[in-house]
Amino acid sequence: MGELPSSTPGERRVSRAPLYASLVDDAFEFIVTVGPDLLVRYANPALSKLLGHATDDVVGRSIVEFVHPNDFDRALTAMAGWQNWGSPSGATSFRLRHADGEWVTFDVTASTVTDGVEEYFAIYGRPADYQHATEAVLARLMTGANRADSIAPVLDVFEWRLNDAQIAIAWFEPGAGHQFVSTGLPRELTGAEHEPGRPWERARAMREAVHEPDLRTLDPTRWERAVEFGRGSLWVEPVVDIGSGVPALVTVWARENGPPAEGHAYGVELARLYVELILRWVHQVDQLTVAAQTDPLTGLPNRRALFDLLDAAPIGGALLFCDLDRFKPINDELGHSAGDEVLRQVAKRLAGAVRVGDVVTRTGGDEFVVLARGATADQADDLARRLSAAMVEPFPIAGRAVTVGITVGLAHTTETLDEATLADADRALLQAKASRPPLV
Repeated sequence: MGELPSSTPGERRVSRAPLYASLVDDAFEFIVTVGPDLLVRYANPALSKLLGHATDDVVGRSIVEFVHPNDFDRALTAMAGWQNWGSPSGATSFRLRHADGEWVTFDVTASTVTDGVEEYFAIYGRPADYQHATEAVLARLMTGANRADSIAPVLDVFEWRLNDAQIAIAWFEPGAGHQFVSTGLPRELTGAEHEPGRPWERARAMREAVHEPDLRTLDPTRWERAVEFGRGSLWVEPVVDIGSGVPALVTVWARENGPPAEGHAYGVELARLYVELILRWVHQVDQLTVAAQTDPLTGLPNRRALFDLLDAAPIGGALLFCDLDRFKPINDELGHSAGDEVLRQVAKRLAGAVRVGDVVTRTGGDEFVVLARGATADQADDLARRLSAAMVEPFPIAGRAVTVGITVGLAHTTETLDEATLADADRALLQAKASRPPLV
């Protein structure tokens, strides 16, 4: 086999065979060799660590047994004709079956090797958790997933299972409070709380990373919980969140008596970028959604929002179609800015006249629709009277007292509120206008 020269002149020469064996046996990535029949001839120890299969259980079986069904044809194509055309260049990804039944994505490369007598196809694979995370995050964002579902795949950029690490990502949602996803940690070890003095709160306040190599600096409760979960050193990394203004946090817990959490620097950097992107994306989508469903003049839900609400209203109730009286003369005499101010004040009065849970919408011009889900016929009649009464007092506009009335068309149903109910309310409005004396 020959020998390799030592690195220092005068030292003994090192045999290639043990060195090459160590390069294969001690490699992080799995290495398997297969013959032309696609049966495994050899598997290194890393296969057991990465996929959980004992090497003796793999040898003699077809490599395609371990490939995800949806990747099967592509795997066969990639391996076909390797004897004729040589080993493929570059890396590709396949999902391979773990011993526990889960599918794990690996970056795979290959080469042609020989034992001096026969040639084999060598396949090299290493976990592609970061790639899986990228694909999952993009797919979930494109389908409108919420923050939690979009952030959850980011946990996998750490290869935490292989490294016996535990990861948590926490963020703040206005109206909902602190939220988190994790690899199985209890809430008190995730940073999804507001408690001054804790490493997570220090990271938020300083907007700088906090490292805790000695967990005895934690409060007794969290120290005990960390020990219970076999955790050692701690790294908390803050992440900008333009939506809430409260930094999100990436928390890495290394295992007890293991390498420090700082060994996950690459994972932390990837996670920080992913989380900031996700939070920024979801915030902007939320803003666009709100803008698309909000009347910019009054701040009320608009016509589009009304139809969305009707789609989500499986119970009966009432729709009250409201049209302002004597509104056009205000625009003609005082100008459109005065008319806009009237509409803003009308919106406030209508919102103050309805029941808790009722929704006032502006559907266009001087038209408003009130959605009263679950209202009885008597409650709907009472609501119509309150809406009319809300317009009795004059509106102070441009130094003048302006009087505006309102006509209400009411449609009530014990069935599902829908567009047909809205059409009934519109007809009721027209009948109400037609049946009253002309306005002066």
